[in-house]
Amino acid sequence: MSTWLLEKIASDEIIEQAYTWLCKARCNSHHNDDIWHLRFYWQTLKGQIQQQLLNGEYYFSPCKAYKVNDEYVGVWSAQDALVLKAMSLVLSENLTPELSEHCYHLKGNGGTKGCVMQVKNAVEDYRFVCRSDVNSYYATIDHQILLKQLSLLIFDQKVMSLITRMLNRLDDVNGELLSVKVGINKGNPLSPFLGAVYLKVMDDFIGEYCRERGLRYYRYMDDWLILCRTRNQLRTVVRLMNRILEDVKQTKHPYKTYIGRIRDEGFDFLGYRIGDKKVNGLGIAWNTWDIHFGKVRQLYERGASKECVAGYVKRWLVWVRSGVEICVEDVVEQVLGSEMACVFEGLFGVYL
Repeated sequence: MSTWLLEKIASDEIIEQAYTWLCKARCNSHHNDDIWHLRFYWQTLKGQIQQQLLNGEYYFSPCKAYKVNDEYVGVWSAQDALVLKAMSLVLSENLTPELSEHCYHLKGNGGTKGCVMQVKNAVEDYRFVCRSDVNSYYATIDHQILLKQLSLLIFDQKVMSLITRMLNRLDDVNGELLSVKVGINKGNPLSPFLGAVYLKVMDDFIGEYCRERGLRYYRYMDDWLILCRTRNQLRTVVRLMNRILEDVKQTKHPYKTYIGRIRDEGFDFLGYRIGDKKVNGLGIAWNTWDIHFGKVRQLYERGASKECVAGYVKRWLVWVRSGVEICVEDVVEQVLGSEMACVFEGLFGVYL
């Protein structure tokens, strides 16, 4: 039985990388948080964790679940988060080549901004688009389907057992322990990798269909986009998409799906508006503006100074333009003349 993956997860190099990440991620934790216990006794606990992993005897504690914006976010114990990060480092590094190049959230595939620029540069050659994502993606992932998919990639049975224990977890919701049989909670370092694996079948089938016909397919986590030349091609990829989603027990998001002709004002994808001819092909999605203005309003309501608000806006605009070719001045001018501007009248001085 192959155990090289587990040995790498438990190695000094990977465990220390995961420990450094955890210390940085939780450096501002409450003084009663278990991260401080782990740090204080690290030299002792490190060897214990490594031995438990190698013996196949590591078990996860109940994960504390907090409801944020109608979704549950999981906060694992410091020790469990360390192990999950170590698993993520090894599995992502060694198994990413087995996954699709169309999956842009994987390391080395371009990320959000790279995906946006790829779509922006290609969109002029196509007339139709299918843009969608999964309704409550992580919360609806079927454990048995995921484990079956993972078994085709991971041949280390102890690693598979670790993943199985993590999936079939207990959630601590306000002190009540609930057994979880479906879904992966947000806040899990393994979630991006497992999310890529779960829709690999879509990457393979639709990616191959598009490659053979010169079409374009992009996926970032549970958001995907397909560019087609003809309506018949569009119908075919939609049929493929619906069949695959049914096979993995997923459904399209009812409000984030658009299937049809590419309009002059473009379409929203990953926070940007792509194909909008008024702003040279790339703008900012209205939902992104809405979230941004909501945060600006919160700062005003909390009594923040104009300098503080202006600093936040400046940092946001730097993020908007980093990694993409976008004329922020034209985009801001377009928004200033919109109906949304009336709602936020008086706040726009920070942009000028």
